[in-house]
Amino acid sequence: MIGTTTAAALPASRPKGRRSKDMPDGRQALLIAATEAFAAQGFDGADLRSVAAAAGVAPNLVRVHFGNKAALWEACLDRIVALAMPVMAEVHAIAVDMNRSLGERLRDLIIRVATFYAAHPQVRNFVVRHGAEAPERSTLVTEKLLRPAYESARELFQAGIAAGIIRSSHPALFFALLNAALNQPPSFPMLLGRFAPEIDPATAWTELLDTTVATLLHLPPSQAAVVTSDPDRHFNLPVRE
Repeated sequence: MIGTTTAAALPASRPKGRRSKDMPDGRQALLIAATEAFAAQGFDGADLRSVAAAAGVAPNLVRVHFGNKAALWEACLDRIVALAMPVMAEVHAIAVDMNRSLGERLRDLIIRVATFYAAHPQVRNFVVRHGAEAPERSTLVTEKLLRPAYESARELFQAGIAAGIIRSSHPALFFALLNAALNQPPSFPMLLGRFAPEIDPATAWTELLDTTVATLLHLPPSQAAVVTSDPDRHFNLPVRE
C-alpha cells in the first residue's frame, strides 16, 4: 500500500556519501564523463547536468571543481594531453633509437600509436570534433596535442620518406593518413563483420594494424612481417581511464 513500502522493496540505488575505493573521485569522474560528452556531442551539445549525472555527482560540483563549461572542456583536453604525453615520449624514444633499423622503428611507432588509440577510443572523437570546431578550441587542441604529437615523430617520418619507405611528399601528410587509418570507432569489428563475416571480430584490430603497416610502409621482406601470434598484439583492449 502507499506509504507502507518496505526498504527491501525499493529499487537499489547508489549509496550516498563517500565514494567506494574503486570509483574515481568526483573531479576525475566529471572529467571522464565530460570527455565522453564533449567527444560525442560537441561543446554546445554537451549538457552539464547530464555530465554530472553520468559521473554520479551533484551538478553543483562542476562549478566547484571547474568554474564553468569552458574551463571543464579545457580540463578535459589537459587530461587527454596527460594521457598522450607518455606515448609521445615513447614515440620520440623509438624515433631516435639509432641501434635499430629505420623500418623497425617506423613499424614499432605505428604499433605504439595503435595501442594508445585502442586503449583510449574517446580521444579520437574529442580531437576530430574540437580540432575543427570554434577557433579558440581548435587552436588549443592543435597547440597542446596535435603539434607535439606530430613533432615527436616528424623527423622519423622525414627519414622514412627520404629512404623510400614512406611514399609521401611531406611528413605531415603521412601523420594525417596514419592517424586516420588507426582512428577507427569502437564498433569497427562489428561493422567490418557485416560485409566481411570471414574476418574474426576478435582479430579485426590486429588485422587492421597489419594492413596499415603493410600498406603505409614499403619495407624490405625481412622487416615487413608483424608477428600477429604475439598475445600482446591484440588491440581490442579495455578503455583505461
